[in-house]
Amino acid sequence: MDRLQGALQTRGADGTVASGTLLLTEIQAEIVAELARHDLREMQQHPCCSLTLLVVHEDVLEIVRVGDAVGVLCGDSLELEISTGFFDAREAAAVEQARAQDLTMDEITSAMYRRRSEYIRGINGESVFSGHPDGNLFAHSLLVPRRRGAGFVVLLCTDGLARAVTEYRLFADWPALLNACLAKGVDAVITEMRAFEDAAESVAGKFKKSDDVAAVLLQV
Repeated sequence: MDRLQGALQTRGADGTVASGTLLLTEIQAEIVAELARHDLREMQQHPCCSLTLLVVHEDVLEIVRVGDAVGVLCGDSLELEISTGFFDAREAAAVEQARAQDLTMDEITSAMYRRRSEYIRGINGESVFSGHPDGNLFAHSLLVPRRRGAGFVVLLCTDGLARAVTEYRLFADWPALLNACLAKGVDAVITEMRAFEDAAESVAGKFKKSDDVAAVLLQV
């Protein structure tokens, strides 16, 4: 993640990014080349992540999603989001299988590693970002034209915060989540969500009651 963040900051600083998808493809190729110089045979699981990227062009906003992260945009009479239910569905199926077959923790963990390996290689048009030599990047993009004088609010977040909409139904939809973040602040919304998780016995279709949260709220 540090390597990816550093590359994005460096490339974005000069304001010459033509395509967010192309940028991520180039950075992934660079990381693959770097890791090829090391012996990674003993690594149980190759590093990978989901992400959303906002690229601000003069006449268009570009939101790029890889994996199960989420991008939400509101403004200029628009309410748009870029997300997927693919990974949630896969985990829900795995949870059901683990219960039905009474799998051990080792078996559950092994199955999780197999799914991650599939995500690294890319299946059904979805993937995660990685530096794996067999990695197959699927980046999904949302392009929004910019009119002079029009402003937008953009929320980029991981699935840890997206659960507030997709799993917990604390908010009716993505714009409702964004509006709450605007009104209360992202930290306050996360605090409320964590309180809900702490009070819950479990979350249907999930192995973990909660997940890591990364979120950024931007006005463009």
